Amino acid sequence: MNRRSTLLLVALAGLAGCSAPGVAVSAASPSSSVAPDFGWVERDPALASGFCFTLVQGLTPVEVAERLGGTELERVEWVRLVSGGDGEQAGTDRYFIGVARIGDWSLIVEDNGALGVAQKVISPLSAGRTVLVYRSDAAGRGRLLALRDEELALDYDSGAPGTTTGTGLAEFQPALRAVGLVGDATVTSAVTEPTVPALEFLAEQTGVPLTRAQLTERTYLLVTVPKT
Repeated sequence: MNRRSTLLLVALAGLAGCSAPGVAVSAASPSSSVAPDFGWVERDPALASGFCFTLVQGLTPVEVAERLGGTELERVEWVRLVSGGDGEQAGTDRYFIGVARIGDWSLIVEDNGALGVAQKVISPLSAGRTVLVYRSDAAGRGRLLALRDEELALDYDSGAPGTTTGTGLAEFQPALRAVGLVGDATVTSAVTEPTVPALEFLAEQTGVPLTRAQLTERTYLLVTVPKT
């Protein structure tokens, strides 16, 4: 039995006796004049099989779990959340996610998962707010989404940047260009290393730099969400 299956059985058995869930640690790291190191994600072997980061504006981790129809399991540290590399493999009918609070945003972390880019599942989280997603697969191909009020405002694929679309494309295009994810109108070649510029884009849009310190110093609400 793999790590997430064990967590599911143990946590569900003890769920009734758990104290009321609170919000994960949310204090942001002190500001610094040093540019954030977004390349740490590419160097972390725990994320080599792929990962997905989803930022949800204005909701707590508990509210995120509720809106997704998820079941709260337990609180886990970063190393327990990602070190197995097994992602969704604990069950074909559910996603496993970790959720923590950073400033005014809740961050959903998936180890080789795809809930963030399952638009039908993630869209309800964007009702009345903004949701931003970046997913990288094992080959390093990246997909960047923005949702607002349950509409797809941006859909960017690093393998085909010329097909970028969304209701907010005109608004987002200068920011995509500034970080190097798209060129001028004639440039449609694939972006071979999209992760660092994509994290720069997320930081610019949210004010949340997803540095190693930001992610590893938090505890996460482990949630299982049915695939619908």
